[in-house]
Amino acid sequence: MFTPRNTPSRRRFLQAGTGTALAASAGAITSHAFGQENVSAAAQRPNVLFVLTDQWRASAFGSGTDEVVRTPHLDAFAAQGVRCSRAYAGNPVCTPNRSCILTGRHSHQTGMITNNLMLPPSEVCFPERFRDAGYATHYIGKWHMDGSEKPGFVPPGWRRRGFNTFEGFNRGHSYHEHWGFDNEGQALPWESGGDPYYEPAMQADLAMRFIKSHQAKQTGQPFLCYVSWGPPHTPFRPPKRFDLYTEAGIQFRPNVPEAHQKQAAKDLAGYYGLCESLDHEMGRLLQFLDDNGLSENTLVVFTADHGEMAGSHGKYRKSEPEDESLNVPLFMRLPGRLKSGVTEETLFSSLDLMPTMLSVCGLDDPGTCTGRDLSGALVEGGTAPTVDSVYSEGKVGDGNAQEWRCLVTPTHKLTIRRNAKNEDLVESLIDLKNDPFEMENLAGKRPKLQQKLLAELKAHAEATGDVFPKASTPAKAMYSGAEAEKAKA
Repeated sequence: MFTPRNTPSRRRFLQAGTGTALAASAGAITSHAFGQENVSAAAQRPNVLFVLTDQWRASAFGSGTDEVVRTPHLDAFAAQGVRCSRAYAGNPVCTPNRSCILTGRHSHQTGMITNNLMLPPSEVCFPERFRDAGYATHYIGKWHMDGSEKPGFVPPGWRRRGFNTFEGFNRGHSYHEHWGFDNEGQALPWESGGDPYYEPAMQADLAMRFIKSHQAKQTGQPFLCYVSWGPPHTPFRPPKRFDLYTEAGIQFRPNVPEAHQKQAAKDLAGYYGLCESLDHEMGRLLQFLDDNGLSENTLVVFTADHGEMAGSHGKYRKSEPEDESLNVPLFMRLPGRLKSGVTEETLFSSLDLMPTMLSVCGLDDPGTCTGRDLSGALVEGGTAPTVDSVYSEGKVGDGNAQEWRCLVTPTHKLTIRRNAKNEDLVESLIDLKNDPFEMENLAGKRPKLQQKLLAELKAHAEATGDVFPKASTPAKAMYSGAEAEKAKA
């Protein structure tokens, strides 16, 4: 099983002196076919293993603040690279944020503002850039950007958004029932070896099979393998070997009200079991890279599309601006290129993944990204850029009521939400530095700071074409719930 590696890097890729040349050579590659010269250029770039989980909050790790969960392989992996502790979803729901990751653009810019929509063909996606630069691109698992069909075969062509081959399905969560499609639309093969079927285990096997097959071809191409796991999203039913957490053993975050602790304990017992099961599968993938001499030249990225509220603030699941839903894990490792053993506190949005990964791999940003290249915060000897704030959006349920926008700064979070009267009101102002569990609402208590952050939030909206909040919305302190009633009095 995967264990921490303390050996010095044997090979170094994309050193400072070669990055510009590699990026320049990428611009010459404009089609699927590429000549020997471009094969040679591509061969100098690192492979990429991108692992996306569904509904894994940033705190739910052995190295996080959830005190019970066990994730030894991911903890060791994070310690070998860069752990971005301030990473936030652009929109903490499956389809919207998966589109943010794939395009480097806000969901209000792509139109992917709710689940079960199809990503427009006009959007430029990062796998297309890797494919056109000579990478063999492969997708495994849940997609959720091809409309409402469930599970749904994603056919070859533009709907695969740059992935040459595809083993997965559009949407659904059925971890113990065999489903999904191979590249041609047939049922995926499952060789259990005597083990009960578990979807993430099969998908880890598929990733290793793809990489092994790619190595055997000896084409000189690097690979991009994108693995999309369904857990720890509901249903919270882990495999028996990881169903080890009891409701009595759950330790609650201080923001879980007592009235919600019974349901939260039930949910978290299953949720943590799913987390530990994925930690095991991630350990298998990392050990595979080690065993096949690929660890030193493979950029490995681990993240999630959104988190899980699990009773915090009396809420459940996702789509909310609190950190249990909004703050996502982001671990990145590339020996010799990225920093090692560093916790990076630069603000990071899921929109920043595309331009940052392209930069780390020496590829050009297509010029379509709203997200920023934050590779300076990650690479050895790099200078972290100044990121003043991250802008996120979301909605709860159907219709415009309960739609919200959120501004996260290094120290504070401001949230506005639309009410049933179609008014965009300041819901909360939180001092994240001194109140990380978001227990005290400072809205109305820090008027100058509130006005400043509200103006910055509106500037983000205007710059990205977001019609909510309206530019004419008065910048005045408004609150929700009991505080609103008190203010009116």
